[in-house]
Amino acid sequence: MATFRKDPFGPAWVLISPERGLEASDFGSVGRPAPVSPLSPGQDAGLREIDARRPSGSRRDGPDWRIRVLEAPGRLLEDRPFEVRGTVPFLHAPARGRQEIVVEHPDPQARIDRYPSDHLVDLLRVWRDRMARLADDPTVRHVQLVRNVGAQAGAEYAHPYATVLGSPVPNRWVDEERTAAEAYRSERGSCLFCDVLEHECAERDRLVAQNDRYVALTPWASKTPFETWIVPRRHESAFGAEPVNALPDLADLLRSVVRSMATALDDPPYHLLLHAVPKGGDEAYHWHLEVLPRLTRRAGFDWSSGYYVNPTPPEDAARFLREAAVLDGVG
Repeated sequence: MATFRKDPFGPAWVLISPERGLEASDFGSVGRPAPVSPLSPGQDAGLREIDARRPSGSRRDGPDWRIRVLEAPGRLLEDRPFEVRGTVPFLHAPARGRQEIVVEHPDPQARIDRYPSDHLVDLLRVWRDRMARLADDPTVRHVQLVRNVGAQAGAEYAHPYATVLGSPVPNRWVDEERTAAEAYRSERGSCLFCDVLEHECAERDRLVAQNDRYVALTPWASKTPFETWIVPRRHESAFGAEPVNALPDLADLLRSVVRSMATALDDPPYHLLLHAVPKGGDEAYHWHLEVLPRLTRRAGFDWSSGYYVNPTPPEDAARFLREAAVLDGVG
C-alpha cells in the first residue's frame, strides 16, 4: 500500500509506493519496453469515465469521444481519510488523494503540437476545469498536472495523456517558488514574476516567444538544458481561474514552444508540468507551465551538492528555439 512519509530533515513529504518498483526496468537496469495503451476508443474497458468531450447525444462511455477524463488505473493516491500517524520524527499517513488521467485525443499517434486549434483550446479548458474541481476538495493542499511524453520521460501509455492529481500535502517546488516570490514582494514592493517578465521581454536574451497574455522564456538559472517556462502576464496563482477567452493565446504559445523543441532537439522525451496554487489568492505568485526535455541525467555531483549542473546556457537554448520556430514556420 502506498504511503506518504514526512521527511524529518525538511518540509517535504515522500510517496513510498512499493508497487512501482516491481519491474527491473523501473531501476534502469534494462531497457524499458514500448508502453501499451489501453486508452484508445474501444480498448478501455473497465476504466471509469469521469468526464468527456463528445458529440451532443453521445452516450456515456461511448467510443466517439474527443477528450476523455478517466479514473487513473493503478493510481497511487486513493480516496480515503488522510490521518498523520506515528511519532516525531517518523510521521506517515495513507496515500490519500485524487488521481485522474486526461486522454487528449482518440488517435494514439496524435501530438499536442499538431492538434487543431479548437481541440487544443478545448483540452486546456478540460485541464483548467479538472484542476478547479479537485481544488474544491477542502482537504487538498496541492493540485498537479503533468504530461510525460516518451518512455524515457516515464510515459505509461503510448497515447497522448496527462495526469491530474490533488493531494493533502504541499508541493516543495511550488512552496519554494512562493516563498521566494513573497520575500521579493516584501523586500521590494513589487511582483517577482512581473519584474522578470518585464526584464526578459526588454532584453530578449532568454525570450522564446510571447503574445499579449503570455511569455515563454528559458529561466535565468535553468536547472536542465532547454527548460522553458510559459508564464501569464496577469496576476493569477490558480490555473483553475484562468479565463476562457485567454486559452487560445495559451494554446498558440504552447504549440509554438513544443513544436520548436521538437524541431531543435529531434523530438525529445519531455515533461510538461503545471505549477499552481490550488485555490489561488496568492498575489505574489503566477501559475506557470514548465516544459523540461529529458536530455541529460543527474550525476553524483548534482545529488551531493544539492544544485543542478546544466551544460546548456539558457541564452543559447532560447536562441536555438527561436531559430527552430522560424525554420518550422511558427515564429
